[in-house]
Order: sequence, then structure tokens, then C-alpha cells
Amino acid sequence: MALDLVDKRTLSRAEPLTEGEERAVRAVVDGAGDAAGAATVLAVISRARAAGQWLRCDCREADGRRPMVAPCRNHRGTDYWRVLGSRHPDHDENCVFHRTQVRHRLEERWSRPRKAPRGYFAVLQDAAEDRRVPLPHGRPEEETEERRTARRSALSQRLLMLMERARFNRLPEADALGGPASWLGRLRDSAADIEIAPGRPLRELLFTNERMWHGRAVHARVREAARDWPSGFRAQGFLCVVAWEVDSGGIGNAKEGNRIDVASAVGRPVIGRNPVPRPYLFLGVVGQRSRRAGYECLIGHAQPIVAAKCPVPVDSRNERRAFGTLRTVIRRLGETFPDAAFSLEKPVFDIPTPEGPCLPDFIVRARCRGDEAVFVVEVMGFDRPDYLRGKEVTHPRMATLGTLFMIGADAFDGGGERLREEGVRITELIRETLLVRWGVRRGIG
Repeated sequence: MALDLVDKRTLSRAEPLTEGEERAVRAVVDGAGDAAGAATVLAVISRARAAGQWLRCDCREADGRRPMVAPCRNHRGTDYWRVLGSRHPDHDENCVFHRTQVRHRLEERWSRPRKAPRGYFAVLQDAAEDRRVPLPHGRPEEETEERRTARRSALSQRLLMLMERARFNRLPEADALGGPASWLGRLRDSAADIEIAPGRPLRELLFTNERMWHGRAVHARVREAARDWPSGFRAQGFLCVVAWEVDSGGIGNAKEGNRIDVASAVGRPVIGRNPVPRPYLFLGVVGQRSRRAGYECLIGHAQPIVAAKCPVPVDSRNERRAFGTLRTVIRRLGETFPDAAFSLEKPVFDIPTPEGPCLPDFIVRARCRGDEAVFVVEVMGFDRPDYLRGKEVTHPRMATLGTLFMIGADAFDGGGERLREEGVRITELIRETLLVRWGVRRGIG
């Protein structure tokens, strides 16, 4: 037998794959395909989708039936294979489509940690991201652990780096920043030692006042800086403002006349097909599409934050709600342990562990008299098998950092009572741990 395409309604054979197509499909799914193989697989997926066909695998047969995978395309235009379960047999354990192979690839992916970007704070020199490369099978949505790691754009990485340097991802610091006028200035200060190109400080071309954009002062400043820009580097500036409305073509509220148009689509975290809601911290790249064109905002990324007065980055609505609960947790713990210091951190880059890198949703740190206790909190967004498989890889790594707590997806249902109960549960568990660790041993509390 060999891989073949079948009519998805009748499961009757439509056409076999050629030897070259079969080799390419297996290689790309196994993560070892090259550019030519990727192009071949894209052609197979497009042909199968247009004809209403599934791919039938030859790894095993049960009661006359063989395992199936479906050609799919997500809302970003990325093609991929989705393994079909339910009434279809599972793939053989040695097949590239088998679930254990997915875990192997997840482990390989998590062995390549996402670190803060190094080098110049430049984006326009980066090659455009090709979102039509076929992916290994599974559901390539933003909420899965491997997708969240893989799909961060260069612009979003740089924004997160600035936010981390400004300590926007920590309490109590973020709660003491005041409004955007105050903390956007702090963000500019965090860029003091960063360069866009040799001799070009980012701070001089990082604009945090949208009135400068609408008055075209940003355009003039970048144009002037570009006159003697270092050879081999592309002139660019950066616009960073709070955004309340985001769509595919820009940010702001057109009715109030403060819209900022973006030449290409604005990136932002998406869960399934639903963008994470406002507010956002927006970072846009100002440059020229060509020498004849004027200066405009070419690329943009909108990072969801907790609130306009608390610019902690979050990647989902659930994380935003969980953050509010955890803020209450550390406040109550501070009342129980007045001599201790409690902090809440939202990591934005991977943390190394003996088991491999991981990226927890939140970390609670409790410090007292030279001792520190660490508690890791994971916000579970889904209970789907593909989502949980990624967690099977990362949770053991997180547990090496400190005591691991999980807030289940069902805690976010309803009016918030379940989430409040989770907050009480976590508070009491941490309190009991610290009473044993500090109270009995040191007479604290």
C-alpha cells in the first residue's frame, strides 16, 4: 500500500500519491522537509482541499479501514494536516502521523528556547514571514504551546523585550506606574542603551506620543535621520502607543480621528479565531516601502495588556482574568506575612530548567530574611487532547522552578465565582506552605 487520496464522503480511492509526493509528505510531517518538499506538499494539500479529499495513510489497517488525515488551512493562510480520530483507526506508533511522534516533535521544539532578541533593534531588514509553509499535523492555533513558541514575530519579540526591561511584567512595579503618559516614558528610558543601527540609538527614534504621528513630526524625524543612515542598514523608527481598537489595517478609533493606518496587517495574539480583546500596547515600524514612497507605518503588533494603568502583557482573556485573581492572592499573603515581600511575574521569554526550557504563565515569589519560595501558576485555556499534549512536555519542566498550581479552563466559565474559589485555594495552599517553611521554623506570620 501507499499514501493515497480518497473522497471524504465515500472514502473511495480517488488517486494515489506519486513516489515524490509521498516522500515529501512524510519528510515535511516529520519536520525534515526542504523548500522543494514544502512546495510539493502545498500542491498536494491544495489539490485535495479543492477536490474534497482526505489523505489515507498506509501505516496500518483495522477492519478494512485505514487511518486518515485531512488537508486544512487556518485563518492565517497556513496549510497543514489534521489527524482524524473518532471512527478512524489510530496511526501505527512508528508512523510520522502518530501521536507519540507529535510529542517527540514538541520536545524537540521546546529544546530550542525563545530568548530575548539580540543585536540591533531592527525589523525591516528581516525577511517577510511566509505563512504558507505546510505545518506538521495538528491544529495550528495560537493557543497550543508549540504554536505560541513558534509564531512570535520579530516585532512582538522586540516589544516584549522592551516591556521586560521596563519591568512592566512584574508586580508591584507595574501597579505603581500610573497612567500611559508616565509608563510610556519609562519604556523610552529602557531603550537608552539599544541601537537600531550603528550609532543610531533607539531612544531617539522611539515615539510614544501619537500626536507626533498625526502632526507628521514622526515622519519628519525619521526622514531626517535617514539622510546619513549607516550603509547596509535600513532606516526605520518605532511608534509605541496604547491602542483600544485594532483591525487588519490599523489601530485607534476612526470616529475620534486618531486612527493610525498600517500598511500590512497588524499582528496580535489570537485564540482560535478570536483576537484577545483590548487594551493593547502597539508597536509600529515607520519606514519606506520604496525610495519613491513616503514614510508610513509599515508593520505593527498589538500586545494585549492588563489595563491602561497596569501594562502587564498577557496572551489571552483568561490570563488577564487570572492576573486579577493572583493580584488579590499576593495582597492577602502580604497581610498574613507582613515581614515578607511578595511579587507576581509574567515571564515573556523561556526560562531554562534541567529538563529543558519552559514559559510559565505566572510566577509568585515570596521572600523573607534571605529565603525565597517560588510558586508557578499555569492558566489552562483548553482541555483538548492536542493542547494537553503540549502541557505534558512543559509542566514537568515548570515544576522544577517551584510548586506548580494550575487554574483549570472551567474556572473561567460563568460570572467569576469559580475563579474566585481558585484564588482562595491557591492562597491557602501557599499560606500553608509558608507557615511550615517560615512560621514554624522562624516564628513569622
